[in-house]
Formats: sequence, C-alpha cells, structure tokens
Amino acid sequence: MGNWHVIAVDGSERELRAFVSGFLADRSAAPSAVVLGDDVGLDHGSLGERMRAVLHGGHRALLVPDDLATGLGDALAQRGPDVGLRVTERRPVSTASFDVHAEVYARDVSAQIRAALQGAPMSHHSENEAAHAEDKGVELYTPVHSYTYRVRATVNGPLDDVLAVRRRLADIEAAQLEPLHLA
Repeated sequence: MGNWHVIAVDGSERELRAFVSGFLADRSAAPSAVVLGDDVGLDHGSLGERMRAVLHGGHRALLVPDDLATGLGDALAQRGPDVGLRVTERRPVSTASFDVHAEVYARDVSAQIRAALQGAPMSHHSENEAAHAEDKGVELYTPVHSYTYRVRATVNGPLDDVLAVRRRLADIEAAQLEPLHLA
C-alpha cells in the first residue's frame, strides 16, 4: 500500500469512528482502510515525546494510508469540531513492529500460527517443536504433553505488511501479541 501517517485526534471514540466511517463511505474506500490505533494494540509510547504526551491525554490515534491522509486530515480540521473532534498531531510512519510468542500443545494450532507467520517480515524468529510419543495419554492428567510447539518472533517492516500479519495472528487465541510500535 505504501506510506502511512498517524493522526492524533482529541474527541470521543464513538464520534471519531462515525466520522471516519462517513469519510470512507463518501470515497467508496474499504472500511478497514483507516485503522484506530486501539484496535491493533498500538503502543502510544513508540511515537516520540510530543505524540506520546498527546495520546496519553485521552486522544485517539488513527493509522491512515498516504492516499487518504491529506483528505481525512483536512476533513477532520474543517468538520471535526462540529462533532467534538480536533486534530492535535500528524506524523508519517516509516515502519512498525511487534513481538509475538506462543506455546501450544496441539498440532493444528501450531499449523495456524505457522501459516499466519508465513512470508512475514521478521528480524527475529525462533521456533521449537517436540513430540514425545511415550507421554501419550489423557493430556489433562499427564505431567508432560505429547506435543509442544513454541515460537517467538519479532515482526517488523512496512506498516501495511505488519498489520496484515498482526490481524492473522489476532484470530489465534494462543498467540500472545505484544503492543505495536511505530517508527
């Protein structure tokens, strides 16, 4: 998709979601084209001192692709105050990252995690799989599981790629996702 921007907005989440939905519908854009930072576990501390101070004050962060950033920023500046919304900051985003880890005891869940990480941009990735046929039994009562899969990874790269991986992993309950960091 390309370059992204983060837009910090002062105002209620409900009004902001409604405003963005209307903006996207007016442009026939996909509803998922703009992402609310809270929906993807955005770590507000990763945005620099000034942006961090703004977001910790109850503001919301929007992640907006380059082709919509100017239009949405202008629309919020012009019509946002009518519904209690005010743009407080706007910055470009170059890359994003987050850590993921999991320990699972079912092969089908490990396959889901592997599929979600397939082709993901990563700077660190380690996985370990162990099968212990001798420990097969009623899993609830055995001291050792007959199958264990562990994974730990840092997913980083362009924001659109990182968000796609994060969305796939979010659907897997066993995957533990750390906050999303922006650079």
